[in-house]
Amino acid sequence: MIFHFAILFWTLAFYLVLEFLAEHPIDLTWTQYALSLLPLAIIALLASRRLTGRFSDAFLPGLLSITAPTLLLLVDHPMERRAFVVISALMYYAALLGIYRLRFAQNDQTARAFLHSAAMAASFFFYASVYGFYLNFNFPLWGLMLIFAFGTIMTSFATFVGAEGSSEGDVRRRRMYSVLLGFIMGEMGWVVSFWPFGYLTAGALLLVFFFVIWDVALDGLKEKLSLRKTIARLVFLSVLSALLLASSPWRILV
Repeated sequence: MIFHFAILFWTLAFYLVLEFLAEHPIDLTWTQYALSLLPLAIIALLASRRLTGRFSDAFLPGLLSITAPTLLLLVDHPMERRAFVVISALMYYAALLGIYRLRFAQNDQTARAFLHSAAMAASFFFYASVYGFYLNFNFPLWGLMLIFAFGTIMTSFATFVGAEGSSEGDVRRRRMYSVLLGFIMGEMGWVVSFWPFGYLTAGALLLVFFFVIWDVALDGLKEKLSLRKTIARLVFLSVLSALLLASSPWRILV
């Protein structure tokens, strides 16, 4: 079942706040920026608490709540802003549906698909928005690297839920794999600082790279990792990255 009234209600609340921000762009000050994120963060916390009984499940909805309005600041065309709001709301619904169903059925494959789809969308929003923030404002490189690392660690751990059993050893492995991915993507923050690309191209390339290493780590948790599958993923990464690089202008567009 993919329809749930409570999930629809919280998604509608998210949509209305984001639509308001799209129609009334905020002033680019830290105070205005923080105040614009506060209602969305509260909605994510309340929604997760009501749906699963735990505030800890609020990370993915919370990540969308922070990154969607940040990326929205960088979108100028009115139609593109409205389309972005709708896409963000759909991903928000998928995130809430995924955490709700997994709370009561950890082996629900459909719920994992929803959760992973929302996580990939949130990751793109995350990498693109943070990098766009880095390009447009006086933001330190070490801050970019730390934010990339922290966001990756939390996203990875949230999506590794249910990869194996629930024993203490499996939780420890998920944490270790998540920290490893966070360290890698933190280093990628340093790498992208040398790229002559805008935030959308950088975000797409970072998402592809994150998806490949995340997928390898997930197979490692499931103990299904093989050399053949790893090579196939590396080929996929190379081909898709080459297509993105070939179709993108080689100059910084902010």
